[in-house]
Order: sequence, then structure tokens, then C-alpha cells
Amino acid sequence: MRPAARNSAPRARRRAAALLAPALALAACAPPPPPEEAAAVPSARSREVARYAVDAYAEAAIATLADLVAFETVHVPGTVNAEQPPFRAMTEYLRAKALELGLDFDDRGAVVVLGLGDAEERLGIVAHGDVQPADPAKWAADPFRLDTESEPGRLVGRGTEDDKGPLACALYALKALADREVPLARRVELIVAYTEESDWGPIQAVLATWEPPQENVAFDGWYPVVVAEKGWGQVLVSLPLAGPPAGSGPSLASFTGGAFLSQVPEDAVAVVTGATPRLEAALREAAAARQGSGVTFTIERSAGELTIAAHGVAAHSSTPWEGRNAITHLAALLAGFEWPPSAAAGMVRFVDELVGTGDNAERFGDLAYADEFMGPLTLTLATLGEAEGALTAGISFRRPVGRTAAEVEASVEAALAGFRERSGLSALTWETAVYDPYVMRDAPQVPVLLEVFRHYTGQQDAAPIAIGGGTNARLLPNGVTFGPAMPGVPYTGHSEHEFITRDQFALNLEMYTAVLAELAGD
Repeated sequence: MRPAARNSAPRARRRAAALLAPALALAACAPPPPPEEAAAVPSARSREVARYAVDAYAEAAIATLADLVAFETVHVPGTVNAEQPPFRAMTEYLRAKALELGLDFDDRGAVVVLGLGDAEERLGIVAHGDVQPADPAKWAADPFRLDTESEPGRLVGRGTEDDKGPLACALYALKALADREVPLARRVELIVAYTEESDWGPIQAVLATWEPPQENVAFDGWYPVVVAEKGWGQVLVSLPLAGPPAGSGPSLASFTGGAFLSQVPEDAVAVVTGATPRLEAALREAAAARQGSGVTFTIERSAGELTIAAHGVAAHSSTPWEGRNAITHLAALLAGFEWPPSAAAGMVRFVDELVGTGDNAERFGDLAYADEFMGPLTLTLATLGEAEGALTAGISFRRPVGRTAAEVEASVEAALAGFRERSGLSALTWETAVYDPYVMRDAPQVPVLLEVFRHYTGQQDAAPIAIGGGTNARLLPNGVTFGPAMPGVPYTGHSEHEFITRDQFALNLEMYTAVLAELAGD
């Protein structure tokens, strides 16, 4: 049986409450208390432990990150992540790492938990061990081998920012607390999920049989502290593939691009058959006119076909403004020409008319709306591919509060039905899924997280934010997100050039350690 904590609320929470409470009138007979370091957040002890973590373990954390990146923990459709060799190997690695660092270990399949301390009250810190796919052809080196040399000051590899870098920092933040023998009023549990990037069902199944801590901080988003996440939505729009149109004139034979739904696509390709020299010249002129858009175009002729390739900039689809969408820009180029009926031609019209090259669903019927705090709905046409006899466009959107899921779905349905009718594309079909936003403004740990961030960055006006991405924080009680991405700095997770700087990695380690000392220390 675990001994009861000596105090029902860690000292940091009491200090933070004092910082936020209105000033009280001074008692007439009581002298003002002398200033004490302990009244600050972070305290002198927390700062010392955090500095120790960086001095003692920054390089060890990078070495651990290299080990973690080497596990190719990418979801394979139709399989269970926790049962696949890369995930099993990662579990055994974390089991051994827990033993090395003096932590206990609990393997629950889709979730593993590494713990420090035996207090009755618990604090959860959350990371994930799965990553998005990476196309080796688009990386300067193997994306599953940490590159510490080719770009000075950067740690390059899949998962360095999302989310194996934060996981490595969390491990050594716990080790620093143990080394410095910080008295813990709370047991700290590092919750590592294995299906954050694919299917949250297995995580929810674990939570149905295991009671999580009552306060949780995910290291899987942005600073200063994320208290709201937009709701995720998906639309799959399909047209049946058919044979080439009759006649020998120019035809749009194919139009494809993108990799996965949570990435702004950086590549798209269209193939034109039967292209005349006049059409080729016109396409080249149109492509040249669009070169200032941030998307580049190449046109190559081979055996009577023109291959038009668009190259943009990949980004997380929750921050589409940081990328340049190759699919939508190629559709805009192709929409300036008349094409005989085909699935590719129909999709060009759909993308150009309903999606466009903007980020906020400006053309998608009345779908666009915004919330003052959470910002606008964003929409990304992320994938376009041929499968099972159809050409299917995959759309990811992120929606704020302000409308119900039913209202949003109705807007999607109305926009698509209207397009189908006026375009004459009667074979157009779609599937829609809409999920709710998440808001957790009053989580008790938020004041401490803000004060730690302000101390280490000097950004005294730092305030809670909302993001477009979704994290496992929303599955847990009082779940909020703290880093690892800095405000105003482009996020590289999900891109084909993912990295974290050495300086940011060390700062994350320092701030995470200070947060744990504050929230869990007695």
C-alpha cells in the first residue's frame, strides 16, 4: 500500500495560487513576511535541479534520442502497433532504460508507463513513441538514423520534434529528480502512447481499465501552454476511374499527390496524353507565371506524354500556412485549360472550385468560420490517389468551437452536393467524419507551466494558446500541452525535414525538469 502524501497539494500549486490571487490588505499587526526564494516559480531548488539535468544529461538524452529514432515505429495499416517488431523492440528498450534510470515500468500494450516515486497523488506527463511515415528519397540521410553532423546545431530525423525528442527529455528530467533526491508529493508517471499518430482507440481501451493521473501534461505541441485543440475532421471525395476518353486529342490522364492526411502535400503530379506543341507551350507559360507562389513546376515530355510535377513545402496540416500545397497549386494551374471528361479532370475542377489555394475553406460553401480564441477553421487537401477503381481526395480540416458537429457536417454535405449538381459529376461520392474541439482552460497546473516558461524565455506576456493539432492530452483528466515547439518558429514535425535544434532540445530538458520539480515536488 502506498503511503499517503504528506501534503495534499504540492508546494508549487500553493505558490502559483498566491501569485495569481488578488492582493490582500496587510494585517494591521503583522509585519510583511521577508521575501523568500521559495515563493518564486520556479523555485531556487527547481532551477538548480533543472540546470543539473542539462549539465549532467543533455548528451545522454541526445544519445537516447538517437536510439529512439532508430525504431521505425510507423503504423502499418491492418496491424496492431504494439505487436509489431519495431514497437516491441522499443518497449524492451524503454524497459531497460527504466531500470537504468531507476524508474518502474508497466507495459500495457498500446501504452507503456514509466514511474518515479510512490506517493498516492499522481502527476502524468505524456509523450508518444509512434511517428509518421518518412520518404527516404526526400531526406539528405536516413530519416531513421539521427543526424547530428550535417546541419550544425540541429538534430535531424523522424521523431526529433514529434515526439521522441520530448520523450528523451522527459526520461532524463525524471532521472535528474531522482539524482537530486527531490522529495515528491506526487508520483510522476511518464505515459508513452503507441498509436497517437494513427488510431486513438487502443489508447482509450487502456484508459478504460487503467485509471490515469488526475493532472496531465503532454509534451507534444507548442509553448507557452496549450489549453484548447481544434476538432479534427476528414472528408474523402471520390470519382470512379474510367478508360481514356474517345479521340486522340489532349487528355488529363492522371492527377495524384500527397502522402498522408496530417501533412500538407509537397508533391503532386499530373500526366497529359496527346499534348500538342501549342498546349505544351501554354502549360509552360502558365507554370512560369505561377513560380512566385512558393510552388515550383517542372514539365517533361516523353513518348507523347507530358508529366507536370509540382513541388511545394510540406508542413503539419494543423498549420497549413507554414507549407505550400502542391496539389491545390497544380489544380489551379490545370484549371485554366479545357479537358475532356476523366476522373483527373473532374478532380481538378473540384479542387479548384471548392478548395482553392487558401487555408480556411473560403470556397467550400459556408464551411468557413472562426472563434476569437481558437482562430479559424483550416482545411487541407492532403492526399490524392488512385485505389480500388477510384480517384480519391483526402481532406483534413481543423475546426474551432462555435458550431456543432452536425452543423459542420451539414455545411460539408451542402457544399459537395451543390458542386455535384452544377458540375454534372453525378458519380461524385464522399464520406465525412467530424469530431469536437477540446477546451481545458482551468487545469490547475496551467499557472505553474506559464511561470516556468516565462522564467526561462523572458516572454513575460506569455499566455495560454489554442492549436489546430490534436494530442493525447484531451484523453486525460486536466490534460494540457507544454512544448516542445516555440511560438513563432515553424514546426517541423510531419515534414520531410524534421529536426530540433540542440539549443531547443536543452531548453526543453531544462523546462521539463523545472516543471516536474514544481508540480510534483513537496
